[in-house]
Amino acid sequence: MARLATVRNSSWLVSAALHLLFLIILALLTYRLGGTERGLLIEGAWSGPDSTTPLESVTLAEATADNQSEQLDLPVEVDLSVVSKHVANASIIAPQQASAVQDNALVGLQTGGATTAAERVVFLGGGGLSARTPEGRKKYGDRYGATRQSEMAVENALRWLAEHQREDGSWSFDLRLSPCDGRCRDGKKANDDTPTPSTAATGLALLAFLGAGYTPEVGPYQEVVQRGLYYLRSTAAESEFGYDWQQGGSMYGQGIALMAISEALGMTKHEDRFDSDLYHYAERGTRFTVIAQHQSGSWGYTPGSPGDTTLTGWQILSLIGARKAGIETRSDTFTRAKEFLMSVREGPEFQFGYRTPKAEKTTTAIALTLLIYLGQTPGHTLFDEAIDKLAEQGPTLTNVYHDYYATLALHHFRHRDWESWNNQLRDHLVRTQATEGHEAGSWHFRDQWGDVGGRVYTTAMCALTLEVYYRFLPLYDEPPDFPL
Repeated sequence: MARLATVRNSSWLVSAALHLLFLIILALLTYRLGGTERGLLIEGAWSGPDSTTPLESVTLAEATADNQSEQLDLPVEVDLSVVSKHVANASIIAPQQASAVQDNALVGLQTGGATTAAERVVFLGGGGLSARTPEGRKKYGDRYGATRQSEMAVENALRWLAEHQREDGSWSFDLRLSPCDGRCRDGKKANDDTPTPSTAATGLALLAFLGAGYTPEVGPYQEVVQRGLYYLRSTAAESEFGYDWQQGGSMYGQGIALMAISEALGMTKHEDRFDSDLYHYAERGTRFTVIAQHQSGSWGYTPGSPGDTTLTGWQILSLIGARKAGIETRSDTFTRAKEFLMSVREGPEFQFGYRTPKAEKTTTAIALTLLIYLGQTPGHTLFDEAIDKLAEQGPTLTNVYHDYYATLALHHFRHRDWESWNNQLRDHLVRTQATEGHEAGSWHFRDQWGDVGGRVYTTAMCALTLEVYYRFLPLYDEPPDFPL
């Protein structure tokens, strides 16, 4: 009996020791649970002195170029053994989560003081797609300044775009190709080697149709939109990091294609039912874009390379569109993107550069728009003054890249000078739209961006500008219904 008691006591001691060891491990591993009734945020981290934790994940090897170098667009090699610290410490935020997201990018720069952990940024409920209906076009067009002539210009532009869709469902910036066969002037320049992937042309054209409320299920261009989406699905290159729409090394193709896929997904959702195929491509495309972000928070022409304000703009808007459509995004992606934008700010004013803090007019319009989407609200003096300056300078009337982003910013901001800005730009676009021959319904203005993308790019951007009234509900108006 004494021997049996000794054996039992030994077993008990071994069990107690194992349980104690397990509790010590749990004590080192801490978790935080947050969120609201519409979503959860779970974060985990080791509490020991070494906070780096290896995860089963992959990232892109860092480009060797400095962020301010002129040699920025360097290709990067994929190294599966590298796991970056920011990925190891990142969490996933569900798109339905309405709670504030911690932000350290704008605080201090806004207030003039030090960055504090108490400052937070929220994704607002506005900016949805629910006005993209015949009723919405009438209601919000009347409210914000559309006219019968501007709506006719949109329809003429969409007709021109539909006539220039290729047999495989794509669009090309090169109008020498069929079906145009060179009948329209001002296509992509013959000797220009700037990457202009068909995924970017196709995504941009699709965004114009979607902005007018036309989907594979609704409107007179159902087949056009369906074929365009099919082309994007068919050209998505499978990679270990998700779906890649670069086509020859241009993240413009990635961002614009993902934005079109995400908007189509959001517009075809019906309560809990959605197109599972579109969701699959949006989710995998989002993953690729997130991983392609450079450590500076920017996106470059190639994944993982230091980037610029224009490329970063398309990626941010595409990820916000994916998030609104129900796709999960990593918690630090938007914060790091803000950090990049503020790194190219020529302070103390809110004026922004391309890759450095040397402010330019177009990049300032882009950055101001992105900051509004990323949670910057009216009421901060320097930011409000930058928006005022944007309105006071007026539209360029030829640089559609600037005018498109500036129009978005003023629309979402509900600026007091909106009517003056809108009347000038809207009426100019109506007057300058081509009305004769094969070019009827299109636009082209000669400038550094317009000459790269040509007439397809200019026409799509002008149509999107004239759709601003109903394309997105204003971010700072109370949304009348649940936004998509």
